[in-house]
Amino acid sequence: MRARNTILTLLGLVVAAGLFLSRRAAEPPATPGTENATPRPAPTAPESAATQPAPQATTEATEPVPPYLSATDAAGKLPRALPAADFKAYPVVAHAYRIAERIPAVLAQQPCYCHCDKFGHGSLLDCFASDHGAG
Repeated sequence: MRARNTILTLLGLVVAAGLFLSRRAAEPPATPGTENATPRPAPTAPESAATQPAPQATTEATEPVPPYLSATDAAGKLPRALPAADFKAYPVVAHAYRIAERIPAVLAQQPCYCHCDKFGHGSLLDCFASDHGAG
């Protein structure tokens, strides 16, 4: 076992040395006295993800946010989502309707971007209260 570890260590060193030497060979050799003739720009550290603004913060909204309920208490009784059993032939759609049955208050507070507000819908929940959410 010790011999195997030694062989693997030596193999790793040979590979590392080969990579180092191949990188050095790819760089043009420095001519004496010309090290400062062509200054290279200092490498800049990439900004961390924490300091970069989110994409939605940098772009201006070009279309208005569709309607949604800011508070479900003021809405009164929320519409019920259609039963998932109505969509047995479409398992993915049935799964979406099963989830919608469990979280009506959350869906009522989400805007729907298919612009179904033109048909009288007031939130994403209204899409699931009809077969409109089935796509």
